[in-house]
Amino acid sequence: MKTNPKSILIIGSSNYDIFLEVPHIPTIGETILAKNFFTNFGGKGANQAIAISKLGGEVKFLTCLGDDIFGQLILENFRNYNIDLNLIKIINNQKNGIAIVNLDTNGKNNIVVFPGSSNFLTEKVLKENIEIIKRSKIIVTQLEIPFETVKFLSNVINSENIFILNASPVNNNISYNGILKKVNILIVNEVELSQLTEIEVKNKDDLINASEKILLMGVKNLIVTLGKEGVFIKNNNVIFNIPEYKVKVVDTTGAGDAFLGAFTYAYSICEDIVRAGVFANKVAALSVSKLGTQSAFPLKEELNFSV
Repeated sequence: MKTNPKSILIIGSSNYDIFLEVPHIPTIGETILAKNFFTNFGGKGANQAIAISKLGGEVKFLTCLGDDIFGQLILENFRNYNIDLNLIKIINNQKNGIAIVNLDTNGKNNIVVFPGSSNFLTEKVLKENIEIIKRSKIIVTQLEIPFETVKFLSNVINSENIFILNASPVNNNISYNGILKKVNILIVNEVELSQLTEIEVKNKDDLINASEKILLMGVKNLIVTLGKEGVFIKNNNVIFNIPEYKVKVVDTTGAGDAFLGAFTYAYSICEDIVRAGVFANKVAALSVSKLGTQSAFPLKEELNFSV
């Protein structure tokens, strides 16, 4: 194990999440009554940063917040989780991003996101923080922020950086080929892998074919989260399957972010993709045993396992 963890920079979105507990996910044109609602803090970038913080990791977070009540609440939440506020930019006269989550009795969900202030996380903001970006050892981003921002980031990555991309959500009208060539570690689920490769992943053979294609596109290491099927890891030297870590599922919202945050935290310590994947698989499983997103992510003290 490495004794000095690599520095981590997360670049991404910050949302305010509104959850509706419903008997089933409504279909088009259907109106149903929710049994309950609750709120939580979200956004893929914020979730991943807070997952790392709750595990005891040090993380810098570059994000844009609105100057409305939601942005104010999010900022206070960051303070509560000891997130470094120096890279957080408040956008005047703009609404913060929100997400509406329908959550059914089986823990399944669908989500609608309004990006709001996350759309202002532009190339200009990255240029303002370029020295911090270049000095960071591990840089993580997602696709909830503008594509041009991610593209610019991929072009300023240097050989000293480890670039982790959580390719979510994928826009089928955009080509990510140029970005993927710069990615050290790509983390996706099977749907996102299908979208990126145009190979529908329905079984193990499809998974192998799609993973081989994504490596040919330039990705160095691929991690695919598969829900009850566990986690699949592949690079040019390793192919590894991590089995499901069994828990009682309550709410799957944010599981991918819990995985990504935990993986990044573990990788910053051990620099071993499989070992970090095993740790992250367990953390993500624990997160789905509770309601919510950030509030459901486990604290380091709650774990009976380590990296």
